[in-house]
Amino acid sequence: MSEFGSFHLAANPTMYEPVRPSNYRFIAKFDTVQLLKVGENAADRNSYIRDGQEIIDFSVTHFDVPHFTQNPIEVWRGNSRVLYAGKPSWNQGQLIINDLVGADGKSVLLAWQALSYNVIDDTISNASKYKINATVMEYTADNKLVRYWDLIGCWVAGLSEDAWDSDGDGKKRVTATIAYDRAIPHLPDELVYR
Repeated sequence: MSEFGSFHLAANPTMYEPVRPSNYRFIAKFDTVQLLKVGENAADRNSYIRDGQEIIDFSVTHFDVPHFTQNPIEVWRGNSRVLYAGKPSWNQGQLIINDLVGADGKSVLLAWQALSYNVIDDTISNASKYKINATVMEYTADNKLVRYWDLIGCWVAGLSEDAWDSDGDGKKRVTATIAYDRAIPHLPDELVYR
C-alpha cells in the first residue's frame, strides 16, 4: 500500500530535505585580471583591488541559477511537423550585492565592467582583458555541497543600482548583469579545490 500526503516525506528526511535558496556562493576568479578602481591612477599600486573575490563572495545577495534554452528547429512533412533541438543560449545572471561602505563591492563591479569598455577613450577591450571564470556553489542548510556550476567567460554586461531616496530606510544594492559563454554543472563528488 502506498503512502499518501506527507507521510512518505516525513519517513525519509534525508531524501526529501528541501534545498534552500539562501545557501550558495558566487566565486569570481579575478586572478587573470587586474581590477583598477575607476578614476584611480594605474601607476599607483594602491589603486588596484586585491581582494575582489572575497568582497563579492560576502556581499552577494542574489544570483540567477544558470540555465540555457534551445529554440526548436521545425521540419514539416505533409501536415505534420517534427521538432529538433536548436542552438543553446545561456541566460544572463543577475548578480545583486549589498553596497557595503568598507568592503566596497560597487568598486569591484565598476572596475570589472571598466575592463570591457573604456569610457575615456571610447574603446572596447579584447575578451582576454575582461572575461573571467566563476563558480556558483549550492549548499544545504548545514553547509554540505549539493551541486556547483563552472561559469566560463563571465563579464559585466550592465550595472544598475538602487536610486538615492531621502525618504528611504533600507540598504542600497548594486545589480550586475553577468553574461557568460556556458555553465558546466557538477555534482559534489566532482569538486576540486576552489
